[in-house]
Amino acid sequence: MQDDYPQTLKLNLALLFHLSNQFKDQLIGKYFAGIGVTAAQFKVLINIYRGTVTPAEICKHLQMDTGAMSRMIGRMVNSQLIERHPDPHNKRQVRLGLTDKGREICQSFESVALADILGDLTARLAPEEVNQLTGLLLKLLPDEFTARYR
Repeated sequence: MQDDYPQTLKLNLALLFHLSNQFKDQLIGKYFAGIGVTAAQFKVLINIYRGTVTPAEICKHLQMDTGAMSRMIGRMVNSQLIERHPDPHNKRQVRLGLTDKGREICQSFESVALADILGDLTARLAPEEVNQLTGLLLKLLPDEFTARYR
């Protein structure tokens, strides 16, 4: 079915996905700018909050370079957002945990920020269009991509 699309539509659709993701990250960054948390740092925080506790797992979920992740973790430890703990099963590995400050940010996101950010992201859509978009995105994504969030 994808081969039926003209090349220009394929490129435009890819660009629109990319721009939508950038817009979402911009909204997250804007929301947390006052407390000095970037969109990328927030993504690390929320992954830890939801149970992903090793840098390797977070790299995999965020499709991030390990070197960049190491530098970001260092900055986040210095900002007292996260803590490093030795893995009890493998002393060469590190497990990450949230500080009280990091946990408060994640809890604030779930209770207030998520609704604000999603409201801004979908402000130009009618409620039925938001439902339609949600359904289409769920249909588009393989189950293994969405399973951990259900």
